Amino acid sequence: MIRSLSDISRLALEKGPKKLAVLAPEDEEFMLAVKRSWEKGCIEPVLIGDRDKMARVAETVGFDISRFEQIVEHDRQTVSDLGIGMLFSGDVSVVSKGQITTSYVYRSIIRAEAKAASGMTVTVVSIWEVPGVDHLVGFTDSGVNIRPDFKTKVEILRNAVFLCHLLGYETPGIAVLSGRRTFGEDLPSYADYELLRRMAGSGCLGDCEILEATSIAEIFLGAGGRLKESFDGIDLSKTPHIFLAPCLDTANILAKLDLAMDIKRCSISVTSRGAVCIPARSDLSSAIEDQIEMGVVVADRIQEGVR
Repeated sequence: MIRSLSDISRLALEKGPKKLAVLAPEDEEFMLAVKRSWEKGCIEPVLIGDRDKMARVAETVGFDISRFEQIVEHDRQTVSDLGIGMLFSGDVSVVSKGQITTSYVYRSIIRAEAKAASGMTVTVVSIWEVPGVDHLVGFTDSGVNIRPDFKTKVEILRNAVFLCHLLGYETPGIAVLSGRRTFGEDLPSYADYELLRRMAGSGCLGDCEILEATSIAEIFLGAGGRLKESFDGIDLSKTPHIFLAPCLDTANILAKLDLAMDIKRCSISVTSRGAVCIPARSDLSSAIEDQIEMGVVVADRIQEGVR
């Protein structure tokens, strides 16, 4: 079982190199991450983007990219389509977003899944490494589905459970975040939670367990618990493997709290053909390296047929 990003890094060194399509590695942080990942033996990069920009930043970080395949393209949607197309054709094992707007990447994945008739709902899991927690923690969907209905939440959870199984969590714990009113009708998110819990109990979501708690306070402090000024009394052993957010905004707010906390974050989309790394354009090279290594390990386990 993978417990930390250090475990991911160790496995990436063992399982690499994997062929990686990099979409517009046109700033120093992204190119430096590609350089270091290649030097460690994790990847063999294919660089897609503006030739002059890639050459300029490669020179700045001291990286000779003349030895690697380069595909010259300036149009951002085409850059993304080319990289995702290589993943779906089997020419590469992993794709990583570079200095390119994420919406282009999601659009490419959605189109590729439709063309492949996979029936797969495109989702993103943002993964935290939290000090004191003995497993990685994911928030979903943090990328694509703005206000998912119940059917979409089922697919989001199935994707997240599949990723957990790839990471070695046989029966991941899931928190379906929602609100419950004291008076009046329950919120739709709470009705979804009750239905999802029944589905999980019958095995319809894969091997997993949905917690009874639906709020952060309930999860860590029990029913009626209230968060106070400090973290005293919080039992981190109760931390779920996956938090399912009711909407995209909630997932994004939660996932990016790492900016103010001692937490490392990776974001990944597991498609029907492999892994797509979704680093933020503001990420430093060390964080991008973590995400590339995550993609290498997930790609390897998909290829091995780990379930």
